[in-house]
Amino acid sequence: MKLRCMLCGKIMEEELVSNPDPFDDDYDDDLPQKKPLAVCLMCQAKLKHEADDSQKVPRPM
Repeated sequence: MKLRCMLCGKIMEEELVSNPDPFDDDYDDDLPQKKPLAVCLMCQAKLKHEADDSQKVPRPM
């Protein structure tokens, strides 16, 4: 099954996507299944980089 990145729309293989909810229980079997949302590796790296930069203390001028 091919998935699309929810940020950039790039098509990626299912093997590259990790399971976002490892504690998925069987109690919600009667609910309709939603399309899985996934983020590609490039977007993950970009988000991590931006988050790390936003946590840094700005240097004094």
